Amino acid sequence: MGARLGDGRYELGGRLGYGGMATVYSAHDRRLDRQVAIKILADNYAGDEEIRTRFTREARLAAKLDHPNVVKVFDVGEDGECPFIVMERVEGGTLGDRMGARGNALPRGDALRLLAQMCDGLGHAHAKGLVHRDIKPANLLLRDADDCLKIADFGIARAAEDTRLTRPGRVIGTERYMAPEQLTDGKITPATDVYACGVVADALLPSSRPAALQEVVERCLREDPAERFTDAGELGAALAATDGEVAGRPLRRVRTQARSTAATAPLQTATARLRTAATAARRGRRRGGIRVAAALGLIALAAAGTAVVLGADGSKEPTKANSAQQDEARPIEVPRSDDPATQARQLADFLRAQVGGR
Repeated sequence: MGARLGDGRYELGGRLGYGGMATVYSAHDRRLDRQVAIKILADNYAGDEEIRTRFTREARLAAKLDHPNVVKVFDVGEDGECPFIVMERVEGGTLGDRMGARGNALPRGDALRLLAQMCDGLGHAHAKGLVHRDIKPANLLLRDADDCLKIADFGIARAAEDTRLTRPGRVIGTERYMAPEQLTDGKITPATDVYACGVVADALLPSSRPAALQEVVERCLREDPAERFTDAGELGAALAATDGEVAGRPLRRVRTQARSTAATAPLQTATARLRTAATAARRGRRRGGIRVAAALGLIALAAAGTAVVLGADGSKEPTKANSAQQDEARPIEVPRSDDPATQARQLADFLRAQVGGR
């Protein structure tokens, strides 16, 4: 039987990993009968009030996050004078493990899929006003079951609008991934995390990459935070726009599909005949013109619909509408009459003959 924490609720197993200020163990939650991970503050830091405050702050801040790409915090407590945090256990390694000791890049599609998940989870934290401050491959866990990426270790995160928790001149984070403002004790914003994301992206993506993708990475790494993407959500959108597919979700594309000329030709022929007939009618007498125009409009709609139906069936047999196209050059004799009603009837018979009577 291993050591137990939390009044015997959590039974410790093997060590999963360790960092500068804490060690992570596998554990069994005996009350809920589930596997968890427990982060325990190192003994040499337990007496440091600032670090103890930061450690418990991690649990309070991270517990506000509820996103599939962020490691979930279940519980926080103390065993004697040793604080601990109970978290979701992720079965798998880290992005750093995937890249290897040499920091090998991944195929572009795989890299973009993982970067999209990183931006989704971090964007959720930024929307809550939280800045991680230590984004790096070692803090990006990859679940074996489905390769889901989860951001871990919000231990040095803080609310973006809060005052600095560290003492002046004391920086927190991993230097390679730290933005210039972190190294100079400047203002920390979500753009600080964007810089770290750019370092991760630059290492994860192959060196041969599209120019648009390279521009996104370079923008993340600009010295002035105002020239970077404002947060991880904006960065994720920019990454998605550079490729046709990110994280298995195809981008929407507008595609035009040309219609078959066999279907449109009869309609064009009928329309030409209707325009000729209408022109001839306008040159006639204007008496009763409103009734004639109304009749022509109704007939034109019926004739155009008939032409579309006749030409869209895909049949190889010639249709009456197609025959009308062949006779397009034949002279058209428009009926004329001094009586508007008679003229309307004659035009109707004429148009029916032109569309379907040949």
